[in-house]
Amino acid sequence: MGYLYILLAGLFWSSIGLFTTNLNNIGLSTEEISFLRLSMGCLILVLYAIIKNPSLLKISRKGLIYAIIIGILCQGLFNFCYVSSIKNAGSAVAAVLLYTSPIFLTIFSKIIYKEKINKMKLLSLVICVVAAILAVTGGSLDLKGISTFGIISGIMSAILYALMPIISKNILDEVNNLTIIIYSFLTGALFFVTKVDFGKVSEGITDIYVVINIVGFGLLTGALAYIFYTMGVKSGIELSVAGVIASIELVFAQIIGWIIMGESCNIIKIIGVCLMVISALIAFKSSSENTKTTEIDDENLQTIETNDNI
Repeated sequence: MGYLYILLAGLFWSSIGLFTTNLNNIGLSTEEISFLRLSMGCLILVLYAIIKNPSLLKISRKGLIYAIIIGILCQGLFNFCYVSSIKNAGSAVAAVLLYTSPIFLTIFSKIIYKEKINKMKLLSLVICVVAAILAVTGGSLDLKGISTFGIISGIMSAILYALMPIISKNILDEVNNLTIIIYSFLTGALFFVTKVDFGKVSEGITDIYVVINIVGFGLLTGALAYIFYTMGVKSGIELSVAGVIASIELVFAQIIGWIIMGESCNIIKIIGVCLMVISALIAFKSSSENTKTTEIDDENLQTIETNDNI
């Protein structure tokens, strides 16, 4: 079920481009859009907690520290770096750099949680990055005039994105995932509050179309996406595999772009989308093999211990 949760998170995240475009078209800045996503997601979860279980709003000192760290690094700074990369390197380059995050997640998982890295995992990572390049660029990537700051910002966004499951994995055993999300969203929203023109935002919310987009943005790409993602992380799945499976978001995002938003489609992009699906399947297969190997090792260890006792 853990991998299904990650897949669902990717599905909800794939609508980010649709909502962002709609809100950008009414004149909202990227920072204002990020603020609305986090603040609306936080508001929805707070209302849910008040109605269903008010104790979800209680958080320990340790949990609050983790939530603030996640909010600053994985919400605030992540969005800042990604936006900076888009502005200085272009949206295509920024997207490609962001989708290198599974590489960093695999490295962090190996160092911190001692996850095994086998040949199939490495193959899935290579295919994932190649797939992202093809699906995003359609085989055409203009690197002329790209600033060093744009490249560094893009790489930093990938690292910060990868840190989310790394930081949250342990604390989710002690604090409810909804509680962590509420306070990390609140921290992330406060990160952007000085960049928001509340006069312009208040004018926009008089339009029901804008309200629907803001609520949908916060509910789908904020609240629900992170609920499923943290549920997947909490289930104990391999984080290195989760990173690749979450990248299936790109597949759903491309389909939304082609069907709903009328974005261009060519054979190279289709190949990239197909490769992304293949990379996710290979990653899942590698995880299954690691699980079987672990079970066999445990059985052998038990057999040795039994023989020693005899």
